[in-house]
Amino acid sequence: MSTQKKGWRNNYHPRTSWLEVIGKDLKFAWADFRKLLKNGGQLKSIVVYPDFPSKKTTIFKIANLLGYRLTNKAISNPDLVIYFEDITHGDTSRIREIYKERIINVDCDDISKQKVDRIHKEVFGYNTFIDPTKYSGIAVQKSDTNALHDGQIVHCPLPAGKEGSVYQLLIDNQFNDELVVDLRVPVIGAEIPCVYKKYKQMEVRFTNEVSYSTFHETSDVLSASEQEAVLSFARAMNVQFCEFDLLRHSDGRIFIIDVNKTPYGPPFRLDKPDEALDRLVSSFKRAFIK
Repeated sequence: MSTQKKGWRNNYHPRTSWLEVIGKDLKFAWADFRKLLKNGGQLKSIVVYPDFPSKKTTIFKIANLLGYRLTNKAISNPDLVIYFEDITHGDTSRIREIYKERIINVDCDDISKQKVDRIHKEVFGYNTFIDPTKYSGIAVQKSDTNALHDGQIVHCPLPAGKEGSVYQLLIDNQFNDELVVDLRVPVIGAEIPCVYKKYKQMEVRFTNEVSYSTFHETSDVLSASEQEAVLSFARAMNVQFCEFDLLRHSDGRIFIIDVNKTPYGPPFRLDKPDEALDRLVSSFKRAFIK
């Protein structure tokens, strides 16, 4: 936190130049002034702490559509507070000192793959982790750190596992000869507003490179029991505003692979981005705006 560039309107990444800080502050001040005029002289605020969100994030887009000021400055009496830190293991002590009222996502300070897999086992009754020295077959090796997208296929058994890596079953989510399909599942409060299908070329299946994405009604992709399991998983992870990376195996089972508590979205090349944002905003209002 101490390394952030402290602007007048927000705090920014330490690599942001002072000229950029001034420019960003002026831009956001002007945008907030326009929201103030549009809302009849009232400007509600959402504190996202400690990170300031990119304009590509879901919360940035929701706040913009709702006409709320978005800031990571510790201002007095915000309308909402969200623990927003793009890191695998976070530290919530400071935000708990500043704000005593409800803080969205504040109890979700560990999104490591090890914890995700453990909670998945508790909720679903099955999981993805394998012992690479005992398992026989194809598996995936990836870092336990979130969002590195460094997965690679390995053939087990191995003499030993790589330090800092986890080993998981290779989920068969193949769509056709060229593509696999990932599911991106937003969770807001107690709702799953919609589901995105993200189609990727087979050779880049473990990266963020998406060929195209499609919008779907939740019930068209997940059964009622699966939806309840996903929401139970969210409760067990102590996360109220997030997106899950979910894969459906060829045997029909679903696997939550990653928890994204600072989600970017709607996803790249989505066919119905406006409809998706409408759903997200509606769910956000029901969950958090009284």
